Amino acid sequence: MIFAISFAFALVVATFSFHYRVLLWLGRRVPTMTMAIQTRVLFIVLVLFLAHIVEIAFYGVAYAGSVQALDLGTFRGAEVNDVMSYLYYSGVIYTSLGLGDIYPDGHIRFITAIETLNGFMLITWSASFTFLAMGRLWPVWPSSDGHEGRF
Repeated sequence: MIFAISFAFALVVATFSFHYRVLLWLGRRVPTMTMAIQTRVLFIVLVLFLAHIVEIAFYGVAYAGSVQALDLGTFRGAEVNDVMSYLYYSGVIYTSLGLGDIYPDGHIRFITAIETLNGFMLITWSASFTFLAMGRLWPVWPSSDGHEGRF
């Protein structure tokens, strides 16, 4: 049990650190890009999307190791026995979609619960960053009442 808690916390630290580094890189790189402003926003969104895919993969690998090597539990319901199954399960949990076709048994239930909270926080962090980037980068034009407005 203590190992599962420590393992889940290590995954949180790893994904938060990775996400932080991606945001730092974007914050430094995007202002110096020579592409159109709207394209910069699209670039931010695409990079953040890819970052979330990598973070889902962190957990997918952790689930595979938890079941196959660490014996922290099993999965019930639909079969989880290949890379895509682990990534699918991780993606469903990370996004808090929770379809219910696969469910954990054993200590990996705790890791699953932590991934949901972790994913929610990282998605929210990305949304906040994108919102701030849109506020700084998206063009301003006059509104219908004659005042400057934003989209």
